[in-house]
Amino acid sequence: MKNIRSIMLEKYLDASLFEKLTEHIYKQRTDGSIRIALSCELEEGEDGQYPLSDILDKYYVNCTDYIEEKQDGGVRTYSFELEGSLGNEEDYKNILEVSKLIGKRVYNKEVDGFIELFIE
Repeated sequence: MKNIRSIMLEKYLDASLFEKLTEHIYKQRTDGSIRIALSCELEEGEDGQYPLSDILDKYYVNCTDYIEEKQDGGVRTYSFELEGSLGNEEDYKNILEVSKLIGKRVYNKEVDGFIELFIE
């Protein structure tokens, strides 16, 4: 995944449903879950599952919505929404860490027989 960016979901504009916490992070008023929506370019050999699954594991977040996967020429983009499901301070910190992936490249690489997540 590369060229990770935050995207605005239309539902976030409804102030009765969502509270804006930062430029990229929203809190759902009904259940307190903390959310961020991202889009990225998939690199050759990547699919919608990896390295996203490793991001979910690393930051203790859930993928609540796969928004779309599309291809424009040779560029495949993937958009999704992540949430911290408990709606507490720890969830906010985890989503805040996820927001630091914006503008970065995230990928899996084999090291000593194990697949590791790299962020650059």
